[in-house]
Amino acid sequence: MWTIDSTDAGIGKWDDGTHCVKVDARGAGHGIELDCGQGAPISLCPIDSDALPAACEQYVRGDQWHLNYPQGESSYALRLSLEPLESKQGRMVIETCVSIQTDLLDLYPKLDIETDCNDIDSIVPGMPGDHDIVAGSGTAPISIAKSESGRCSILLGPHDHPFTTNHSTDTKLRLRLFGDFLEKGVIRRARLWIVVENDAAYETSALEETWQRLSQSPLPLT
Repeated sequence: MWTIDSTDAGIGKWDDGTHCVKVDARGAGHGIELDCGQGAPISLCPIDSDALPAACEQYVRGDQWHLNYPQGESSYALRLSLEPLESKQGRMVIETCVSIQTDLLDLYPKLDIETDCNDIDSIVPGMPGDHDIVAGSGTAPISIAKSESGRCSILLGPHDHPFTTNHSTDTKLRLRLFGDFLEKGVIRRARLWIVVENDAAYETSALEETWQRLSQSPLPLT
């Protein structure tokens, strides 16, 4: 149930009667941001002197919204897809897939997914209790940003969380995707599930079950 702007690639909205997600994914100077109506917006941000390329192509296939960002004057090309997987009162799950590639010969691209918050928790499924997110190489499979209006959790499967680094602060959840050398013509992908919940819907066991679904689901082909 995506409604997208046919004249301005990257502007769209998901509205299923239970949840409304507003997206500005135009890239370039506009950035990429999801407003899920619960907590602060979630952004995909470039690092250092890099700039996001601009969206120029988009299409909807089923519940998936696909966007294409050619490299142009930027350091890399980008592909993004968004798909709501679960929508019920107080809880929503959105799959976000990001692909990058470059025509340059020497590039170490990085992208941060971030959101403002009041506090941060993390969970390692199968281990009792919450666990502090450790800065540096690798991050917890489940990272939770708490705010007065609810919680936003970033879930990374076994293909992604060992290669994602944590750069969070007390007031911002920030996870850094990629970062290694990217060879010309090679495509690198990351997949994450964004879980947005109000406090009444939040349960640690439900988050762990959702992470198990992510871990056991096949990787998307595109």
